[in-house]
Amino acid sequence: MDLDIHGWIALATLVGATTLFITKWLPIPITALAIPVVLFATNVLPDAKDALKGFGNQAALAIAAIFVLGAGLKEAGVATLMAKGLQRLGGKSEAVLIVLLMIACGMLSAFMSNAAVVAILLPVGISLARRSGVPASKLLMPLAFAAVLGGTVTLIGTAPNFLVGDYLANEGAQFAQGLELTIFDFAPVGLAILGTGILFMVLVGRRMLPEIREEDRLAAAHLPAQSAENFGVSDKLFALPITEACGIHGQTIAESDLRNRYGLGIVMVYRPKAVAQRWLDPVPERRIRDGDVLYVQGDEVAAWNFCEEESVQFGIADESALNRILRHGNTLAEVAVPPHSRAAGRTPRDMAFRRRFGLNVLAISHRTGVHVDSPTDQRLEVGDAFLVSGPPEKVHKLSLHPDFTLLTDISQEEDVTRAPLAILLLFTALIPPIVQKVPLAMSGIGAALLMYATGCISKRAIRRAVDWNVIFLIVGTLPLGIALDRHNVAAVAAGWINDFGGLTGTVGVLGALFVLAAGLAVLTSNAAAAVIMAPVAARAAMAAGIDLKDALLVMGFGCSCAFLLPFAQCNILVMAPGGYKTSDFVKVGAWMSLVMAVTTIVLFSL
Repeated sequence: MDLDIHGWIALATLVGATTLFITKWLPIPITALAIPVVLFATNVLPDAKDALKGFGNQAALAIAAIFVLGAGLKEAGVATLMAKGLQRLGGKSEAVLIVLLMIACGMLSAFMSNAAVVAILLPVGISLARRSGVPASKLLMPLAFAAVLGGTVTLIGTAPNFLVGDYLANEGAQFAQGLELTIFDFAPVGLAILGTGILFMVLVGRRMLPEIREEDRLAAAHLPAQSAENFGVSDKLFALPITEACGIHGQTIAESDLRNRYGLGIVMVYRPKAVAQRWLDPVPERRIRDGDVLYVQGDEVAAWNFCEEESVQFGIADESALNRILRHGNTLAEVAVPPHSRAAGRTPRDMAFRRRFGLNVLAISHRTGVHVDSPTDQRLEVGDAFLVSGPPEKVHKLSLHPDFTLLTDISQEEDVTRAPLAILLLFTALIPPIVQKVPLAMSGIGAALLMYATGCISKRAIRRAVDWNVIFLIVGTLPLGIALDRHNVAAVAAGWINDFGGLTGTVGVLGALFVLAAGLAVLTSNAAAAVIMAPVAARAAMAAGIDLKDALLVMGFGCSCAFLLPFAQCNILVMAPGGYKTSDFVKVGAWMSLVMAVTTIVLFSL
């Protein structure tokens, strides 16, 4: 079958968009929104309704609602309850810990964003590693992989699953009547994929993982004191007594501006003359008095320069100083920069981090090493970790911010009283589509509104819950899928797949669909791959005489096969804390991809 000029334009649009998605020369939403404009302007889709069909698609609304529901489960403490259970059950067996972590992560990711689940359970995994003596590098990659595997269990577990269901509901009638996917139609194979993935990691995969001991890792934040030691803070902590002769006497901490002038961060103020509280948080408006002792962190030469210029006596904090600080109201915590964080590419100073969060940035760990000198001027990158100090309640507040992932375990302090209500509201979203055929977009939005009304999720969390890159990708690539189908590009691709299937049978067709979907997902995104591959899978199924549902489900599972590279959302979160290299993901991820592919294809070929 030959392509007409419009088919070639549609194919060129796919190639061009894929190139831009890979190179990120343009922001992903800009590239995605340019697709319908190009298709309309080139007369590939002359009807504007077709070019703009993504904007009225229920799938985008439903996925946005699912993002909010997942964030509500997180903020209400559902994952924390599970984390506490893991910490009680976890012993010292590496295999048992891997099984427990992967089961917990897989079950949560069936109903929540995969990356969000990894962010929630990451400090739990690190804490379990510390308590058991098992290297964190043996636990964190299985955790990330389990999130991907668990997302395949339900219709709402990951975007490709829902988009497959949406395609079948809207376009399936042209192939067969009465076809639809319910919430748990993915579960039989999804659970098998999760089970075989866990079995592989326990029997084989964990032996392929690097054994990186805690002393070799830069990002091993388990307890505040250990975090300080790993970042070298305890070796660069100074106690500087203030007298009336000091140049900064009478100034506020903001006016003294030690961070900008000398590169020193004030960790705590000790006020021995105070009647009540003597250990004080270094808030910007606090005024420095005679007799105060400033505990500052930074370069020793900078501290000497400050003392000489401001007539301050130089003092090195003794070994117990850090413990005294931690016992008196302040804590230290390690924080990572997750994918899609607005902090990436900015410095803590640019973000006014101290003013916004009430926490001091003491050190930053890049891939090139730890920086304790002028850390607020260091530009953050995805995967970086940085050390903060401040009151525990402010650290907890930071842990709820979507731009940051807390690596220090604070789960014991979290309020989980609304967790049962959040779970009930999740079922409020899931049951009506099963029982009454209510659109998931409608029940999901209703449940999300109830989560906000009942306090399960805050207004700020709602604003940041939705991954807009995913939504824009759906809106932009949906008309591209229509164009590829309408102008025979999907039919040509399906013909190639069936030619291969003619040599290998049903297994070959399903295998080709899985591999193509997985490859396209790596090049673009899992959501874009599902939209683009859906018509190809449908045409291939019809030509080969394969059940349409089976072909679409296999294609959907292929879109979720994201283990091979460290740049996937779940993988990049564990890369620095686990001390992994790209080769570690390639080595273990290749085998996990093979396990998932074989499990999927064999089950659908039976």
